[in-house]
Amino acid sequence: MIRSPVLLSKFLPNHKNVLPSTQMLCQGWYNTRRNIHEDVIQKDYPYFFRVLESLPKNRSLAFAYGSGVFKQAGKAWTKNSMSDFIIATPDPVTWHAQNLEINPHHYPTTIRLLGPKFISYLQTNFGAKIYFNTLIPFEDGLIKYGVISTSDLMADLENWTTLYVSGRLHKPVNILEQDQSLPELRLGLASNLTSALHASLLGLPEKFTPEELYLQLAGLSYSGDLRMLVGEDKNKVQNIVSAQMSLFEGLYDKRLKALFSDSVHFHNGTYTQDKSYSSKLHHLKNLPSSLTELMLGKSKSAVIEDLLLSENEVLNKSSASDGLDPKLQEVLRESISTIVQRSSTPQALK
Repeated sequence: MIRSPVLLSKFLPNHKNVLPSTQMLCQGWYNTRRNIHEDVIQKDYPYFFRVLESLPKNRSLAFAYGSGVFKQAGKAWTKNSMSDFIIATPDPVTWHAQNLEINPHHYPTTIRLLGPKFISYLQTNFGAKIYFNTLIPFEDGLIKYGVISTSDLMADLENWTTLYVSGRLHKPVNILEQDQSLPELRLGLASNLTSALHASLLGLPEKFTPEELYLQLAGLSYSGDLRMLVGEDKNKVQNIVSAQMSLFEGLYDKRLKALFSDSVHFHNGTYTQDKSYSSKLHHLKNLPSSLTELMLGKSKSAVIEDLLLSENEVLNKSSASDGLDPKLQEVLRESISTIVQRSSTPQALK
């Protein structure tokens, strides 16, 4: 198990949807953590690790995220701000059983009385397959943590089954622990970022700025999310990106240059991408399976239907589908929204 607040780029072997992986570059992360509006110190690594120390071990991944961890434009950090965590464990029943002994007050009374097997059942069978304890006082702050099984996390990273945890990992997060004995987890984390790039490039025009790319990436998992209609700040995605531009660059710049060097070029502050038929089909063929299955079911675009063609048939296709394809973008948005909505809506009710 690696425990480090700073994860530098790690280079992985060539593999479909896999490239140099880092979930976060901490360079430049908060030169100062004192909020200019209030005399309050923002939580830092020692606090995050003390939170983990208070919880059961047997973790394959643990990361901190959200406005209590990273700056968001227009959102001041106060003593009531909450630090959010997600923890993956290979054995949710045992993890919850241990946590009920250590931290019984973290659970609502009714849930606590029903026991670890029920909590694990609730976690793995409904919504986004994650169970949250929230508004937990910890030292002088508040925490929220979600627990997901390692197998459900892997399925989401590779196939976008819920786009809940995988979607959070499209944005900068602070990975605190990662089990290095699980190469499939490392590959899954890398694959998830690459899939996000494929989806985002399909949704962008021929020319776009870095900020437009990051807005597209950050917005994937909010499409169709009930919380964006009720309660959440409508400018949330813009607020995340505008305050974290350097972190998004650290997360995606090398990956974009290495994976898409033939089809995406950067000059004078603007990206230009190949919008040919073959390029779009390449992106489609590298999207997660849950997304492509939905897109085939909603198909309104010839290039989507061509996912089923052989390579020779693709080579014989004309260039009729070159350029911007509004129908393709519409189906992409609808399909991502479907994945997000069918997991986030019941998750909000858990």
